[in-house]
Amino acid sequence: EALAALRLRAAAADFGGDLVLVIGENGLDLAPQLGLPPGLLLKAGNWLGPLLVAAAEAGVRRLLLFGYQGKLIKLAGGIFHTHHHLADGRAEVLTAFAALDGLGGPALAALHGAPTVEQALAALGATDPGRAERLRQRVAAAIEQRSLDYLARYGQVGMAVGAVLFDRSRQLCAQGPVGRSLFAELAGAGRADRDGGGT
Repeated sequence: EALAALRLRAAAADFGGDLVLVIGENGLDLAPQLGLPPGLLLKAGNWLGPLLVAAAEAGVRRLLLFGYQGKLIKLAGGIFHTHHHLADGRAEVLTAFAALDGLGGPALAALHGAPTVEQALAALGATDPGRAERLRQRVAAAIEQRSLDYLARYGQVGMAVGAVLFDRSRQLCAQGPVGRSLFAELAGAGRADRDGGGT
């Protein structure tokens, strides 16, 4: 149970205020390979909203959301329960951001009609790589902002939230502005510890 694990982690004597919420098994496997310290990783289920609030209440100061782009994109649309039976909205979120970026007509329709977020972005990337990249970054930044908005609704305003997304081939594909610096810092510390250095 992620909530119980979170409370245990935050109550530990050596808890420093940082946490990486990992969405999915793939992320749990990938995160340490990229240098994120295993001790900071907590696997999240589909109830991301309550987990974010619980993290803030438990004293987490900096939280990194690390997950598959097709799952985390829901947060960019304000959907904080990510199980597909309850709410999807991924195609709608992606096309809304693409339209805001100026994409229209058949290209926008193709994006909306793609079977998955992954395929939609891959197809766009083949014809307009710059726009696909902008779209990913825009989604990552929106995940961070929407998470802060969600927390604020529950009176939690002190926690920094970063987002780092990977694709089906387990390559990092987008980082929000907070996620970028937080990932660099946490992964750097993780690598230093692993190499026997670090301060």
